Parts: sequence; structure tokens; C-alpha cells
Amino acid sequence: MAGTAQQMLADAKSGRWAVDEETGTHLRRAISQMEERLADIGVNIQRLRRRPKFGNDDYAQQAAAHFQAAMDSDQNSLVPVFETVRENLKHIREALDIAMSKYDASDEAATRYLGKFKDAE
Repeated sequence: MAGTAQQMLADAKSGRWAVDEETGTHLRRAISQMEERLADIGVNIQRLRRRPKFGNDDYAQQAAAHFQAAMDSDQNSLVPVFETVRENLKHIREALDIAMSKYDASDEAATRYLGKFKDAE
């Protein structure tokens, strides 16, 4: 997903991707809803960074360490993946905003260009 979000942003910045206002509004609303849901979940996700209190014996300590490692030990663990998704949504939102502005600019340019034909009649 990270590569796709970055590619969308690059494409929008270069003008290879443009979105009309209506479509952009729907997409922006969907992104906002997802960001809100992730914010709600984020409160609980932060708890996963802490080692669970399974007990004091050796097995409980091993299980707690394993659980914590599964949640937050590398880029493929739940917590970093969750944070990456949130960050990518920001990139997608930025790309969408740029793409919407590019659409307006390209639409205006097309109107000016086609106006030359109309004026020539």
C-alpha cells in the first residue's frame, strides 16, 4: 500500500492523475471516515505496545514476550502496519487534493483551447 500511495501522490503532483470535484468529494469522505475509524481503534492499538500481564512464572513471561513481539517487533507486525496505513491515508488525501486541483486546471485549459474553435466560427 505504501508504494501505491506514494505513486498516487507522485502522479498527482506531475499531473498524470486528475479527479473531478464530485468524485474527489466522495473519495475524500471515504478517506475521512476511514481516518476516523482508525483514530478510534488507535487508542486500543497503543495498548498493544505494552507487554501483557500474563503472570510472573517463566511460561507467562515467555508468552507475554511472544505476544508483544507479535504486535510490535518489525514492520510486518500489527502496530507498525496500522501506523503505516494511517500514514498512507494522509498521502492518499494529499494526492487527492492535488489531483482535484489538477483536474480544475486541466478542465480550464481545455475550455480555453476549445473556445478558440468556437471563436473562429
